[in-house]
Amino acid sequence: MRLIRGMAATLTVGAALGAAAAVANGVPLLLGEGGRARADRGAWSQTAEFASLILDSGWAWATMAVAVGWLVSSGLRPVVGVLAGALGGCVALIDATIVYDVVPMLFPFHEGFGWGQMPFWLVASLVLGLPLGAVGATIRRPGPVGILAALVAPVGAALNMVVLPPPAESPVADSVMLTVWVAAATATVLVLAVRAGRRGDRRAMHGPVNVLPGGN
Repeated sequence: MRLIRGMAATLTVGAALGAAAAVANGVPLLLGEGGRARADRGAWSQTAEFASLILDSGWAWATMAVAVGWLVSSGLRPVVGVLAGALGGCVALIDATIVYDVVPMLFPFHEGFGWGQMPFWLVASLVLGLPLGAVGATIRRPGPVGILAALVAPVGAALNMVVLPPPAESPVADSVMLTVWVAAATATVLVLAVRAGRRGDRRAMHGPVNVLPGGN
């Protein structure tokens, strides 16, 4: 039952990301500003472009798969949790990909459904979703393994800004990069702080070991 609820949440999260990214991409067209230069568009289009550059980025989709893997593995044994996390990450990315391509069909300017690059991204969702979801489930493990798994998302976001930054012609590119860098740094610090706190709590629970006879 717990796994079923987790998979239901997975479908919801995937659909939400796919729909949000598709809507953000379509706002300039809905406002009739698709033909304008990015710098000449209105405030709503600029805001939508900021959201689009966040939601439609590789790191955001990868983070979603990792988060889903962590979510569906809750309460499961380690091996089962990793398998469930891998499945959840894969399902979430496939779900998001389908919704991302279907939502624009609701827009008045849409010219009809075309497969386009969907087959490629469906295969990519399968290939990448499995390990990313497994990484999310691995976050629950104690020690260095769990820490490294928890750092995959923020480190990946930072690397994305280096390898594939927002387009320079976008007026919100600098804001997006700053936001991602700050979020990645903050997440990294929180992961290390939380893990250090847990280690301290475990040590406090066990207390000092008394090796002297008679307790003296």
